[in-house]
Amino acid sequence: MSQSMEKRTKEYGEKYHKASENKSLSRALAILSTFDETTPMQRTSDIAMKLHMNISTVSRHLNTMLDWGFLERDDTTGLYFPGFKLIMLAGAALQNNEVYHHAYPELQRLSYKYSVHCHMGVPRKTEVIHLISSCGENAAEMHMPIGHRHPMYCSAMGRAILAYMPKEDVENILERSELVAYASGTKTDPKDIMLELIHVKKQGYCLLMNELAEGKASIAVPIFDRRRIPVAAISASTSVSSLSDPQRRKSLAKALLTTSVNISGRLGYYPK
Repeated sequence: MSQSMEKRTKEYGEKYHKASENKSLSRALAILSTFDETTPMQRTSDIAMKLHMNISTVSRHLNTMLDWGFLERDDTTGLYFPGFKLIMLAGAALQNNEVYHHAYPELQRLSYKYSVHCHMGVPRKTEVIHLISSCGENAAEMHMPIGHRHPMYCSAMGRAILAYMPKEDVENILERSELVAYASGTKTDPKDIMLELIHVKKQGYCLLMNELAEGKASIAVPIFDRRRIPVAAISASTSVSSLSDPQRRKSLAKALLTTSVNISGRLGYYPK
């Protein structure tokens, strides 16, 4: 074999090996992505059906991730679930998140002072991902796990962020969202949502009642970075009856706005 042919054969082999590795990694990530709040535990057949993959292929990837600690398995039921290695990675990610670092102690203080459930979330595509969920003494029933997702269009934190985004970006998010009603007060008409965002920006906070869940209410404000871009939002959640009290609503909104200024300032934000 000539040197040039040998070189081409080697290059082809390297490219094929690299493509095979990329395909294998993509499959492993796809398998991990099938686990969420609604399906925290799954069988091999469940995952294979979801991803239209061969059961033996899925089983091979599951065993690899089992060995690495990314997944665990209940030997009695045969069900797989996320392992502690993922929790360790999530912890590392949160500790390296500047917004989380500054918001966590602030929200703990607010949740206990006002007996509400405080949250912090970040925007991702059409949703808000919860990174902090701090429970006040009498608000345990409103706990949201880290990683919980809410649609931006009908959540208080989502609207608090949308209100300060460029109009074309907001319209794009609404177009890509499945605008369904979650409760009796859910706004699903894009025009109504756009009008609500104008009101949110005018008063500086979002008040949500009976939209994401019946009988639940939230107040949310955005968090800005040094570029004056809304990178997150914080909220206080309680019952509709609690936030129907004007004085209660006013004091909570004021506390959240003050907290938002403190956190945003630590991120380098300053008002014009």
